[in-house]
Amino acid sequence: MSESIVERNILTVIEPAILLDPLEILDVESGSDNSDGATLKEKPSKFSSVVPVIRINGYDVQMDRLNYFCLKNNAFYPTCRIQFADVDGMFSARFYPKDGDLIQVNIRSQGDETTFKPIRIDFTVVDVKPIGGGGGKSANEFLVIGRMFVPNLFTENVEYEEEVTSWDALLNISEKLGLGYASNVEETTDTMTWTNPNDTYETWIQDIVANSYFSDETFFTSYIDPYYYLTMVDVNRLFSQEGAIEASESFTTNAGDSMGAEGTEGQVDGIPNYLSNMLNLQGGARYISKHQMVNKSGEISKANGYKKYSQYWDLNAKEWVSEFIDPLTNDTPGMIPATKGRIVDGEVEGPRNEQVKYKFLGTQGDNVHPEFTYATVQNYQNLTEINKMGMTIELDTVNPALVRYSRIYCQILEFGSTMTNTLLATQQDEIEGEEEPQQRSGGTDENDPKSQQGIVNEYLTGFYVIKGVEWILTKPGPIRMKLELVRREFTPTT
Repeated sequence: MSESIVERNILTVIEPAILLDPLEILDVESGSDNSDGATLKEKPSKFSSVVPVIRINGYDVQMDRLNYFCLKNNAFYPTCRIQFADVDGMFSARFYPKDGDLIQVNIRSQGDETTFKPIRIDFTVVDVKPIGGGGGKSANEFLVIGRMFVPNLFTENVEYEEEVTSWDALLNISEKLGLGYASNVEETTDTMTWTNPNDTYETWIQDIVANSYFSDETFFTSYIDPYYYLTMVDVNRLFSQEGAIEASESFTTNAGDSMGAEGTEGQVDGIPNYLSNMLNLQGGARYISKHQMVNKSGEISKANGYKKYSQYWDLNAKEWVSEFIDPLTNDTPGMIPATKGRIVDGEVEGPRNEQVKYKFLGTQGDNVHPEFTYATVQNYQNLTEINKMGMTIELDTVNPALVRYSRIYCQILEFGSTMTNTLLATQQDEIEGEEEPQQRSGGTDENDPKSQQGIVNEYLTGFYVIKGVEWILTKPGPIRMKLELVRREFTPTT
């Protein structure tokens, strides 16, 4: 089923109300020079799009001492890892964090920050690990690990949301926590009383989503994004390989190349929202500098089977219920499913129908919605299944248009002689509308690998779903982006 752009988009329902600790950032761009030749006099505020502003319990991590930074948004809430040199011992002597002290992080967005918000997060300190030292010497480097600070997220309560859908329950909980709320659906069909039996809000939210239901063609997940929105997503509607490529704002200039200087954002509106390792995209926010295929299918199929039965005793009907859940796919013409087992002579191999699992979920009465136990298996099995096949990619700069659980088109070109020869040998017809093969350099020597032409890898090219996002910096920077992509269908290789 093909979904429209509007149906796929995650839209804001309410804005976050959490008040973060003040983080003043020096503005030296307005009416003053920032540099003398190649040497910066002061750290410009715009430079935080290249190197993040980091303050740990009042201690400012200087950019020349920051060795590693990673902000991850691939679990329920964002986390961070910061590794820096404590050259003068100031951090360990005066600013070493205590229980409740915060890590403050700001990453400026390229552009005017009206189209794309800056990332501004307060983290709770989870761990501080000294690196180096020993033998009576003080550590001169530290690794600090943090998780997003959301007041009362880990507070245990006994409470309930009476006779509401899961969608409305999450909305109400978001308001209680001061979080924003966003979703790509407007409702669910699972009205009941959602009870929190002295669990944390984190556990309660995830339990609600695990049992949420709209139809047999949907499955849900939730997470808190880097902008403090609790987000509920119907994941299935994102996997279509059909439809047009959406347009979004883009940046033609790498922030690291311009060092965050005034007037160098290179923001352009209405650019097709795709990524590629095409050579003429180098230096921009759509260029894929690294890509790696991922296959976890064997591990997942062994653990979860290809189908799973939801089993329970129906208290109302006084009968045993056993319903199998077959993970969803799109059946796009001309493409093959990558999660349904091996196909031999056009037929699915035996284990696909025989390797099944069973999940007994106890009893179900009239205190829950009719699809409660079915939804438990449906959501879990589908969310696990999409992890079978995908790709990890890296961009040399941050592209703020790329958000978790959105659809992105990736075009992968192959430049190595072995790969291009293989692709050309199996190609039957000229692919309409593709870019002309590109020269990696101006050389003409056939033996020079740099002169090889890029050939479209049709197997890897297509729409993906962004499952996880990381912002990574290794000294000296700038910040780059790593994406975890998943996909259920691929173009046949022959």
